[in-house]
Amino acid sequence: MVKVANALLLELAIAPVIFLVVALLLELGGASLATNPGFVLQIFFVLILLSLAVIGTTFFVQISKSLMSGRASYDPIGRAFRVMSLGAILSEQHAVLGLILTFLSGSMFYLVGFSLVAWTSLWWVRKRFKQNLASLPDA
Repeated sequence: MVKVANALLLELAIAPVIFLVVALLLELGGASLATNPGFVLQIFFVLILLSLAVIGTTFFVQISKSLMSGRASYDPIGRAFRVMSLGAILSEQHAVLGLILTFLSGSMFYLVGFSLVAWTSLWWVRKRFKQNLASLPDA
């Protein structure tokens, strides 16, 4: 289970790098989908609010003892894995939001910032997963 968790985290950590390569090609081509900078700024603030909501949801999922508490009684390792995988997938959403802004604006600035948030969140989720595994009783 730990190998699968590490593979999932690695895949999700590499995805923003692929996004950065795509965005670099987009920026070198000079293409963007939005011509109005005011529109991009409005979308930026909406996506910032969405990103903050995702951070709050990720935080709740990682620290909640009541989430899947029934499962914790008969499958504590499976619960720890599911909590970690949900947090990791939520963390990846930050990079996707940055990619959306990059496509709209043609600037890599947004993707780099949102990718840093995604990597920080993935690091925190991995740290919580290790803490959850360490707190499990030996079977």
